[in-house]
Amino acid sequence: MDQKTKDMSERIKENKCFFSNRVKKIFFGFLGLGMVGIVSLFIFLASQKPSHDRDWELGQEKLPQIRLEGDRIMIHNLRDFYWTGAFEADPNYVDAEYQLDQMQTVDVVISHFDEFEGLAHIFLSFGFSDGRHVSVSLETRREKGEKFSPWLGILRQFEIIYVVGTDNDLLGVRTGPREERVYIYPTLASPEQVRDLFKKLSQDINAVYEEPIFYNTLTQNCTNRLTRRVEEISDVRFPLTYKALLPGYFDEVLYDMRIIRTQESFEETKQGALVDNTQVNSTDPDYPTKIRSLLFE
Repeated sequence: MDQKTKDMSERIKENKCFFSNRVKKIFFGFLGLGMVGIVSLFIFLASQKPSHDRDWELGQEKLPQIRLEGDRIMIHNLRDFYWTGAFEADPNYVDAEYQLDQMQTVDVVISHFDEFEGLAHIFLSFGFSDGRHVSVSLETRREKGEKFSPWLGILRQFEIIYVVGTDNDLLGVRTGPREERVYIYPTLASPEQVRDLFKKLSQDINAVYEEPIFYNTLTQNCTNRLTRRVEEISDVRFPLTYKALLPGYFDEVLYDMRIIRTQESFEETKQGALVDNTQVNSTDPDYPTKIRSLLFE
């Protein structure tokens, strides 16, 4: 090999070494920035503290509290709003009393607020032998003007609120002014299981009343906090599924696990559970009974 060829070979090696070192510097530079970003995110999340003291949006101003004394159920700040628009209402919080031994049923309500089927809100409605119902809904507690985001829900930006209210309020605003697609699924739970579930949820409701906690889209949402309590009072074990994060599909899980009626195909069951919003009026005192009379006809 002549000297010219040797010099060229050395220059090629030097260039390779130069570019290799440069690539390493760039890689480790980005890696360092990524680590700084992760540490900064953890510091930011750790610095966030939940609070009850904010300027809350309409319908989330007051926290409910439940006292159980024998068979007496005393609910403080039961919400019974008359909704005049999708997000406008005449506020009305009341103290109400029910009898636990008259609690007979629990329905799963899935309300779709978006064209995408997976996006929905899921909550429960407990029925009493005297025809009354109490709805329990776990929601993000948002400040005035604040919009829900599943991504912000991971970043400790929303507190949890349990809204405890009448069906005329919680169901009525969805079948009425908001015109959502609402499905009501009566469960096959026994009265004893229904009462045990309500007791468990009462503990959660009172815990939030005493001390604020953060909502989390993945671990503390409207579906999995409820399913955990169901598992505690029964032999039911819910599967790990994406449908817990997209509650609009959770009725399929309930059907497959035979928690709701299965006499018909799932498609027929779903159709039978759909509320015809044009046939109900949330201002009717008999709204809870009439809305259920339309199901599974």
